Amino acid sequence: MTRSSPREPSSGVQREIRAGSFRRYLVLALLIPLGYLFQVCVIPYFPIAGVAPNLLFAVIGVITVAYGRVQALWAGLIYGLLLEILVPSVTYFSLAIYPISALFVSFIFADKSLRQLQMDRALRRRKRYMPAWVRTVLCAMANTLVYETVNVAYIYLGGTDLTARHFTRALQDILLTGLLTLVIEFPLRRLILGRKEEVPVLKNQPIVFSKK
Repeated sequence: MTRSSPREPSSGVQREIRAGSFRRYLVLALLIPLGYLFQVCVIPYFPIAGVAPNLLFAVIGVITVAYGRVQALWAGLIYGLLLEILVPSVTYFSLAIYPISALFVSFIFADKSLRQLQMDRALRRRKRYMPAWVRTVLCAMANTLVYETVNVAYIYLGGTDLTARHFTRALQDILLTGLLTLVIEFPLRRLILGRKEEVPVLKNQPIVFSKK
């Protein structure tokens, strides 16, 4: 009997590892507001080379991989709404960027659903997937890339001449956000998953039609 994550199916009878739903959603309910509070109250006081990482996208990266697309969308929507109301800058900028970016990036990095995995097993699809911690970091960096790209484009369209500093700052933000995600993702994933329980899952055999 072997153990495998929902992202990396193996042949034969499997045991998928799941955590209790109540614990997962209790942690999610606390993680989203705490992420926002730390972003606006703590992170700005610890810049590196004049640039502070984006903790919100780091948290969205963790949520995307640990929970899924729907939760990532809600996290982005809540963060965008909070920033729009409490830390206003460009009208509707955060409200649009955070949920839209979180949704579309999650299609690349989120885990597959159990139904998709069962279909892959039935069709004998075998793929190699990146580890969850790698996808978490890349997800946070991809969201930050979308944000900085739109931000630089808005600055340019506003009539400001772009300099090397604009692009350097954007690159610093992406790299620092990825580094911050790498630091926080392991304790957060452990907190989210908690004590795991094993659920046996049988592999579906493909249906073969033959002509007689």
